[in-house]
Amino acid sequence: MQHFDSDYAERLCARIEGIPEDRAPSWGSLDRQALLEHFIWALRHAMGRSSRVPDCSTRFTRRILKPLIFSGIIRIPKNIRLPEPLTRQGIRMCEPGDMETLQALLEEYLRRVQDDELIPSPHPFFGKMDIDEWDRLHVLHFEHHLRQFSADT
Repeated sequence: MQHFDSDYAERLCARIEGIPEDRAPSWGSLDRQALLEHFIWALRHAMGRSSRVPDCSTRFTRRILKPLIFSGIIRIPKNIRLPEPLTRQGIRMCEPGDMETLQALLEEYLRRVQDDELIPSPHPFFGKMDIDEWDRLHVLHFEHHLRQFSADT
């Protein structure tokens, strides 16, 4: 299992930069810029600094889906979306930024974890999570989207 550390963050950025701007995803509607904005949101959200997404977790997502995904028994499902009432309210899981924004957030996130300064936010679908769970989820989540753009090697 890969660990979410500075080596992983460096490889992640290199892999994203290797995705051509015009590459179509294998599924879903993200483009390379939307991918960056989604990753930026994910990191900010984990640090408690994102546009807030209400708790959409259920007993099923917290107690069944989360352990299955975190253990590697199943992969993160494709095309997960927020419930329609939230998207109609304009709630999105993306925030503006570019590659430099992502790199700075990765560095800040990892520094805050290292310095024991990070108090993780709950996940919208999995509920309360500790730093180790966020570590695992970030890797699973980033790899999920890199597969989407055939940048999974």
